[in-house]
Amino acid sequence: MKFRAIIGLLVVLAIAGVVYAAIPKTTPSAPVQPRPYVWDFDMEALQTISLTMPKLDQSVSFVKHDDRYFYFDVPNGPKVDMQRWGGGIPLILSGPGADRLLFNPASATNLQECGFNTPNIEIHLTLNDGKAYDIVVADKNPSGTAYYIKMADQAAVYTVDSTWYDVISRLVTDPPYAPASIAVAGVTVTPLEARVGQTVNIAADTVNSGTLAGTMDVVLKVNGEVVETKTVELARDEHKTVLFTITPDQAGVYSINVGGKTAKLTVQ
Repeated sequence: MKFRAIIGLLVVLAIAGVVYAAIPKTTPSAPVQPRPYVWDFDMEALQTISLTMPKLDQSVSFVKHDDRYFYFDVPNGPKVDMQRWGGGIPLILSGPGADRLLFNPASATNLQECGFNTPNIEIHLTLNDGKAYDIVVADKNPSGTAYYIKMADQAAVYTVDSTWYDVISRLVTDPPYAPASIAVAGVTVTPLEARVGQTVNIAADTVNSGTLAGTMDVVLKVNGEVVETKTVELARDEHKTVLFTITPDQAGVYSINVGGKTAKLTVQ
């Protein structure tokens, strides 16, 4: 019995050896290299942004105020349009992941061939601790999928995805000004008490609190019915008075509404 048990064990071991030999061996994969960053810092530390496109002779600058929002860095500069800015712009400026490291160090010939002698964008960033970053973006690569980029004081040249470039360049070519925001600030009815058949003047004060110029249809409603509509065009921070006239033909109390601002007119 003992001999049979030993024979059985040897058979099992032999079969196991054949099965193991038949299983394909996998070679351990090489460790994945982390994606290089051209630069990297905490986006909350970003304090100022200056962008220049020398070929277009265009530039724009932004600065973060105490309310932690960015504003155009000019006297009385307006706040950026948060619909376009959000948290995305500080994030992508805090350090783009590079598609690849192209040269390190780059020779003078490399730099010339990549277009660094006449760059597309020059970027200057400062942090709240005073540290500064200067970045240069040169030409697009032959496939059109990326741009050559480097720190101004470093010898390494990377490529960065063209979508990153598109977002940054648009800040210069189409600055993120807040759109027009026109509203009726108040309405004045003169006189508040009138006679049947008397002309009544209605003045609506409109104001544009946005950055860009714009237009708005100003609608006069009397007792909930649309009586007249006028279009007003205003520049940034501009006020305009829109005038209406009505001639009530019946006695009573009239509800006047212009752009959500209301008043009461009594007619005898």
